[in-house]
Amino acid sequence: MELPKSAPLKKNVAGYPIEGSALLPSENPNSKIPITEKNILINSIDEYFKNDVLTKNDVAEAQSISYWGSQYQRMQYEQLRKRDPLYEQYIVKTYGSYANFEQINSVGDALDVFNPYTDYKIDVTIITKDKYYRTDHISPYEIISESLSGLCSIDYLQTNGRADKITGTLYKKYILPSKINERSNFFFPMVGNRIGLWNVIKQKWSSFYMNRVIRFVRDDTTGLE
Repeated sequence: MELPKSAPLKKNVAGYPIEGSALLPSENPNSKIPITEKNILINSIDEYFKNDVLTKNDVAEAQSISYWGSQYQRMQYEQLRKRDPLYEQYIVKTYGSYANFEQINSVGDALDVFNPYTDYKIDVTIITKDKYYRTDHISPYEIISESLSGLCSIDYLQTNGRADKITGTLYKKYILPSKINERSNFFFPMVGNRIGLWNVIKQKWSSFYMNRVIRFVRDDTTGLE
């Protein structure tokens, strides 16, 4: 599902500076790597770990790990605040503080409890080098936070009922420099809890509705960091 052609993207959110293409010293731009030619995210997580990565005992242990409140999840969100100052600026300006933002939107809920006011029932998997984490719910703001941290695969239904997949991100290093100024338009959900991501396969912005998402995966084993 593409963004409406009748409503062209703004260059940046009102009140925020135009974002440059500069990265942190530890980052390398990867907007034109071979990832744009194929979907590098695996289709079967269970078979991937069973055959290629872990022993049976390791898989059993990995399957029991809950993502929300885990040490890995907390580390990822803390690193995001340091790595993406423009996003943090948006949060502070909108909510007053990062703590307020997390509390109001139940972001990274340490209790791992489904909140019917903010969350959607979605199969969520976060893959790391030696294990993977799972949960059965996620909020629009959490999907945005996850996409700011890496490459994500979203299986969803289009409004016409057809199944589709987006391999996308909001991580600055994977977005074409000419499109980085538009990134801040997707720091928040659009009307109807519609999420916009940079589609690394099509090399353009794509979007989906939260209530039509079937599965969300973030793969941190791509070796692109």
